[in-house]
Amino acid sequence: MEEFITIIKSITEIKTLFLLCGMFIFTDVITGYLKALKFQKINSSISRDGYIKKLAWIIALVLGFAIDLLTGVNIFLVGSATVCISTEAISFYENLGELGINLPFSKYFEKLKDEK
Repeated sequence: MEEFITIIKSITEIKTLFLLCGMFIFTDVITGYLKALKFQKINSSISRDGYIKKLAWIIALVLGFAIDLLTGVNIFLVGSATVCISTEAISFYENLGELGINLPFSKYFEKLKDEK
């Protein structure tokens, strides 16, 4: 995971960061719906809350871009994108596990759930 984050932090092309975030958000939404279908737990309020979270990510990314543009630095968008991609990747990974796909590193996510 640390290597993944290092790679994301090294990407500074704005279009690439927005595209990566969009891809991870999209895949998380799709796998979330697949999981809801599998367990017959489709719920409009859960969907609404999820979409609000996704919209908040987009706002954070646009804000990070604006701050970088105004200050002439390149850290706020990269930081926001790194957190967004990491969070969405973990959620996507968890969804795949709950859909029955046996993935390496699943045991680490189970430990995190048990600690909550």
